[in-house]
Amino acid sequence: MPPVGNDVVDLAAPGNLDKSGDSRFCGRVFTAEERAIIAGAARPDGLLWAFWAAKEAAYKAVSRADPAVCSIPRQYRVVLDTGNAAGTAARLAGKVITPGGELVLRIALTADWVHALAAGSEEDIERICQHVELREGTGSDVNPSAFVRGALLREIARRLDCPVGDLSVVKNPDGLGAPRVLFRGDLLAAEVSLSHDGRFAAFAFDPATLISADCTG
Repeated sequence: MPPVGNDVVDLAAPGNLDKSGDSRFCGRVFTAEERAIIAGAARPDGLLWAFWAAKEAAYKAVSRADPAVCSIPRQYRVVLDTGNAAGTAARLAGKVITPGGELVLRIALTADWVHALAAGSEEDIERICQHVELREGTGSDVNPSAFVRGALLREIARRLDCPVGDLSVVKNPDGLGAPRVLFRGDLLAAEVSLSHDGRFAAFAFDPATLISADCTG
């Protein structure tokens, strides 16, 4: 299945504020070129977290095929398309050069959150269904992981025209890799990516892979 990875960052979360001024953090996470771009951006903190989310999304995508792949953020080089580097646009595009290959990148940057999506090709990324949802008002008894799983399953149920109860999210028995989706007890081929941070949760998947895993062999 084509790789897909996504990551969301709540820009107002206490631990995420004014991070562009943390030279130790920036030196550990970003390349010299990335640090220079962040420093020159109109919204340095927003672009910093855009780069971070891009690296996280790319790692999630490549680690599907190789769970042992390097996870060091500086080994994931973010390259924005020409004209994107100022970080003033609401939509950014480019690529992430990873230890496991090159991925196509799309980033949405708002006043409240940043969301990155990574996939294997332009064709793949155009197909992907992605959503960012606000978690506020859901009740303290709903944890972030349960919230994002529920949001994912509601969208898949809508697309398959089935009750949400026919679907479930499971982890691989060995605990490695991305979560998988069961439809009436059968594994779907769909590769899904889940993310949450602070007030926000996000998911991504390729609708073309909502078929039985047995049909892909």
